[in-house]
Formats: sequence, structure tokens, C-alpha cells
Amino acid sequence: MKHKSNKLKLVFGVALLLLIARVNAQAITPKDIIDSWDVMTTMVVESAKQMPAQHYQFTPGDPIRNFANQINHTTASNIGFAASVKAGQPDFAIPDRRNPPQDKETVVDILEKSFKYFRSGLEKLSQSDLDEIVAWGHPSNPKKITRLKAILIVTSHLQREHGKTMMYLRAKGIKPAQAGSWVF
Repeated sequence: MKHKSNKLKLVFGVALLLLIARVNAQAITPKDIIDSWDVMTTMVVESAKQMPAQHYQFTPGDPIRNFANQINHTTASNIGFAASVKAGQPDFAIPDRRNPPQDKETVVDILEKSFKYFRSGLEKLSQSDLDEIVAWGHPSNPKKITRLKAILIVTSHLQREHGKTMMYLRAKGIKPAQAGSWVF
């Protein structure tokens, strides 16, 4: 009887290992995140470049921010959220949030830098880093969430803000860059 019990334990153990391997095979990987980040980067940066410089002050109505500030918001978010991906300190000057740039050339330049900065943090991540608990939210009252959850929140925010950017472009009769999201 003991032999049968050990055999049964072995079968269950192997089945459990196979199940764990299957679940892990479906996990989001750092490569998945980087590949998706690159798609979203292209989407946002190309859309920012689509808007002519003379329309960077355009607002669809008061009190909605102008186009430059819509893009500046995405830039500031990329920079602020980068702490969740081990990006370290940026190697470029961060614009003053109270007086952000308004000209197309500067706005697009800092936007591109913010995406590269965030990506530099993603490049440092291992699979186990995605499960690490990180502080999230306002520094005076941060929540604790997994790094992967933080990244998912960042990409969700990015998609939402790009949806707003698309509305500005469409209001001016400009076709936004092709939308993109997660790729697997």
C-alpha cells in the first residue's frame, strides 16, 4: 500500500510541476513589456509629430489643456512613473511642470527622451523583478503593489492619454499615428 501511496504522490507532484510550468509559460515577460512599450512609444511620438507646430496651442475648449500640455502630461507621467521600473535618475533636464515647454520641437524632444528613459528602466528588469513589491502613488501615502501591476497601470494611463491626443488631432482634421498596444 505504501508503494501505491508514493507512486500517487509522484504522479501528483509531476502533474503539479507541469501545471506550474504551463502557467509560467503564459506569464508576461520583460521582453513582452519592452516590445509593447516600443509599439506604444511609436504611437504616441508619431501622433505628437503629426500635429503642426502652429496647433500646439490648440485646445478643444476651456478648461481643457492645450495640445502641448496634453503631450507634456504624457512626458511628465513617463518620468514620474519611471521609478517603478528602476530607471534611476534621468540624464536630461526635466521641464518645470508649472511652466512646461510650448513649442513643438522642445515638446517632442522631451517626449522622446521620456520614453527612452522609461525604456532604460524596463531593460534592467528580470522576470523576478516583475513580482517585486514597489511603492505606488503619492509619496506621502504610497500604496504597495507589484512592479508588473505598476507597469500595467502605466500602460493603461498611456493608452487613455493617447486617446485624448487623438481627439485633438481629429479636431484639426489630422489622422493620428496607427494605434498600438500590447504585443505577444
